[in-house]
Amino acid sequence: MTYYPNNPNGQATSANSTPVVLSTSQELILQTTSDKLPTAINDMPSDVTPSLPVRISPQKYNDCSFAQVGSGLLTTDFTQISIGTGMAVNQSAGNLVITTGTTVNAEFVARGIYQVNGAQTLKQITTLSQRIVNNNFFIELVDIIGDTLAYNIVNTTTVDVTKTAHGFTAQNVGQRMDLCALSSVGVPMEGVIASIPDANTIRFTVAGYPASGSGTLSLTGYNKIELLYTGTTATNATFNTRRKGWQNTAVTATINTSASGHLAAINTENGVSSLSDKTLVAGIALTDRTSWDTNTPQPDVNMFVQIRAKNGTTAPASTTTWTIGMIRVEDYIASQVSIVSTRQQSLNNSLPVRVLSAPSTAVTGTITASNTAGTAAHSAAVSGNPVYVNGKVVPSTIATVDVSLVAGDAGGLPTTTGQQLIIKENSTAELDYNFNFSTVASTVTVQPFVPASGTASVRNYIKQLAISTDALGTGGVAWILDGALTVSSIAITTGLCTTSTNHDLKIGDSVVFTALAAGTGVSTNTVYYVTSVGSATTFNFALTIGGANVVPSVAYTGTTVYRILYQQHFRATGIPQTTIITFPNPLRGIANMITNFLIPTTMTSGTIYITSTGYRGF
Repeated sequence: MTYYPNNPNGQATSANSTPVVLSTSQELILQTTSDKLPTAINDMPSDVTPSLPVRISPQKYNDCSFAQVGSGLLTTDFTQISIGTGMAVNQSAGNLVITTGTTVNAEFVARGIYQVNGAQTLKQITTLSQRIVNNNFFIELVDIIGDTLAYNIVNTTTVDVTKTAHGFTAQNVGQRMDLCALSSVGVPMEGVIASIPDANTIRFTVAGYPASGSGTLSLTGYNKIELLYTGTTATNATFNTRRKGWQNTAVTATINTSASGHLAAINTENGVSSLSDKTLVAGIALTDRTSWDTNTPQPDVNMFVQIRAKNGTTAPASTTTWTIGMIRVEDYIASQVSIVSTRQQSLNNSLPVRVLSAPSTAVTGTITASNTAGTAAHSAAVSGNPVYVNGKVVPSTIATVDVSLVAGDAGGLPTTTGQQLIIKENSTAELDYNFNFSTVASTVTVQPFVPASGTASVRNYIKQLAISTDALGTGGVAWILDGALTVSSIAITTGLCTTSTNHDLKIGDSVVFTALAAGTGVSTNTVYYVTSVGSATTFNFALTIGGANVVPSVAYTGTTVYRILYQQHFRATGIPQTTIITFPNPLRGIANMITNFLIPTTMTSGTIYITSTGYRGF
């Protein structure tokens, strides 16, 4: 067998070197190896397809820490492209230190020697001695169109740049790139392609240029990812991306302060460029700040890290020191992975997940808690730290009850100070009451029945009445009344009743007037029914439910009205044995008002005894 090493097909050509003759044993080894190699795969591999060893390529990792000490840019990982008048650069204590000076349009440009593309992460540490206007500091990933390119200023808004066989056409008009590292007059800035005069000239629209002049410059950033420190706020930085000359509107991100230094990380993969940062404290996680998924450079574009410090078209008020602690670029292959399985898994097969970032994550769906530590089977001895399900001890005085809860709030389980869970149909825990009341049946004035709660927004609720009487002179009726409402007027034209405080009435409620002042058409101690509620302080009423509104013939200017909460009839023989009356829906009084009792017509003699049971609540 004859093998021609310079021909991948193993056959001789006129340009081949001398052939190599293999021994029989070598031919046997090659044949055996060849038999083990897979042939061209037209179908999916099976379990008998010969396998090949695969070695994962190590991560491409470039780290510049500016270890040398001295004047100038000393690291071999970066090349200085230009430095403006009044600017200075040195390396000290592992840092790159750039001072801006105060010269108008002065610019420092340095570029990394390593190119990256595809997925990458750029990390850098920046500290700025001050943040003032007319200072701009760029950390960017850029592609390079050309360096030391000749430029000629056509007029104050037009510059021609010479680039042999540049490849741009009229279809590129409107696209942007950066004009930087100018050797002569002009303004380092973002230029917009205005036209393509010829195959070797690109014409840009600019601003603030002199009427004429020439020199050399660099064209960079036709594709770029840019972090810019500009403006006077130490906790702000702008972030933007550019793809083939088209860019977003730069977004201002909130960062950790550049005054004491922060570590910024720019990550690009799968079409998304994102910015995060952290303080210079060990163990602190990066915080996501902002991201762009539009106009990000294509993954096949070769890019370089570039450092730029640029003064504005107006001189900065004073010099600024920019300290760069380190710059690191990680270049890697991003692989999108979908994890899909139809296999049934048990809890023992699940993988633990550690959450590294600080921001919270919203979780939807059903969450089932599992706590095996400290649990025990029913009637088994408890060890460890058992899980307690209990409530919150509620106050025993109405004045200290939490009144901040509103509809939709979560409420705790009420317990007593003895750790007993309180389960009640209506009551606010530990605020029950029992009040004993008695009155001579001949008394026909309004009497207090249950005292007011003493706390704003807390009401009396009556759940039960226990009633007994002596023999009465005559039969009759008695009312349990709500709190007294002062009526400022009853209108002569509409019968609209206006109260001085919120009346808490609903259509169909029964009311009674007492102590009527001047007016005609309304009677005292007569039951009326609410027909409409105009507002919290106005209502109309009628003699029957749903009847015609009562309209006084002479307007009332003041009186008192009560809502009737309950009406009890009595026979002359009385109620010798206590009768219990329970209310499925407790009688609900107006907040912080006395609940009252009234016998509208005398029963001449005898005594009525009532014990009311209820609670204070909201």
